[in-house]
Amino acid sequence: MAHRPDTYDKLPLLPHSLRYVGYLLILLSLGAAYLYFFGGRPAFFEVPVFAVVSSYLETRWLVIVQTNILDEIAVVAMSVGLLFVAFSSEVSETDGVHQARVESLIYAVYGTTGIFVVIYLTVFGWPATALFAVSFGCFLVIYTVLFRLLLLRYRVEVQHQQNINPLKKERYE
Repeated sequence: MAHRPDTYDKLPLLPHSLRYVGYLLILLSLGAAYLYFFGGRPAFFEVPVFAVVSSYLETRWLVIVQTNILDEIAVVAMSVGLLFVAFSSEVSETDGVHQARVESLIYAVYGTTGIFVVIYLTVFGWPATALFAVSFGCFLVIYTVLFRLLLLRYRVEVQHQQNINPLKKERYE
């Protein structure tokens, strides 16, 4: 199925510049995770928050609870950062870039489903729930890594095609 170049502008991708914001959010999330797990959870981050359900000593619904929000900052910043990196548009969205996106998306679904099944069959109880949540992040990481690798392969092929085709116009004419 052939695509017209103007159809790529209609893909629901984020602006290219958000990729850099995504990298900053990922760094922020790593810093928050470090503070949460190894930095003694500074008291500055102890704040009251609204909780739909809170289950520590007792299960409570629709309450305000006091919690250290570093883990929430880490997870939200990592999720949004990965989303921005994964789904920001390229400077030039072409047929090859579109093909790389589609292939990466399909393989990421396959890979994440495989991870999900392995977790479901081998981990039981509360840790399984936590790992299921992590598998969402795995999807974004798998997609991004595959997309970058396929995009690199595509660009190398295009460069190779330009080098072996003497009738191709010079790039800087």
